[in-house]
Amino acid sequence: MMGQQLNRSKKWLIGSVAAGALVLAAPFYSSTAAEFIKPATAEAAGEQSMERNTIVVSGQGEFSVTPDVAYVTLGIQTQGKTANEAQKGNAEAFAKLEKVLFETFKLDKKDVKSSGFNVQPEYSYEDKSGPKITGYSANHSVTVTYRDLAKIGDLLDAASAAGVNRVNGVQFGTEKGEEYELQVIEKAMANAETKAKSIAKYAGKTLKGIIHVEQSSTANYPRPLEGGFAMAKAEAMDAAGTSIQAGELKLSGSVQVTFEFQ
Repeated sequence: MMGQQLNRSKKWLIGSVAAGALVLAAPFYSSTAAEFIKPATAEAAGEQSMERNTIVVSGQGEFSVTPDVAYVTLGIQTQGKTANEAQKGNAEAFAKLEKVLFETFKLDKKDVKSSGFNVQPEYSYEDKSGPKITGYSANHSVTVTYRDLAKIGDLLDAASAAGVNRVNGVQFGTEKGEEYELQVIEKAMANAETKAKSIAKYAGKTLKGIIHVEQSSTANYPRPLEGGFAMAKAEAMDAAGTSIQAGELKLSGSVQVTFEFQ
């Protein structure tokens, strides 16, 4: 008796439009994911509508990869009594940094990009008559693309010795985005197919094929160095050198797939 009731329940869940309008009004919904079993209607121009039994599921793909590139923002701040003095001191310090980047670490010029430069007055607010200019500061920062992640600590130490007193950010990423995106899509499609087969099996049906696919954008989550840090003086650095760990990157994506079943 119970088996007969379950049989009738399955038939109601996957019933086509021809079996009754109730299926269109209330398709089967799974709360664990946005998955439906419903009939889809395809209309040809000038012809009577045709009915299809479909399953709509979402599939997720995610995996971790080792970073292959780091983006490091290095900054030099200098002070002077005049704007010209501050700027001149900054230029001299920056020339030392360029020597380290291009001669010592053999970086390509396209991998070093200025990301900020300003010269501005510094004020004292102790005088009752109002703010008073006490000098000027010059700030120049560059973003460096660096691929030898095992030596990123050496790069930071050498940059500090050359005059860098600010590290505004270290972010890890990958330059194989397109390759990894395809792998994410494959995982998402496999996940969607597994879900659809499970639903069809429960309903006593089999999948015929894919009718429609919608892909959500694949996300590549760069890994920032938590909090960043500043290097005020070279002598403040640990004698053993700076140690930076790249960790892993998380990549994910999703698809929504419509399967036909019979």
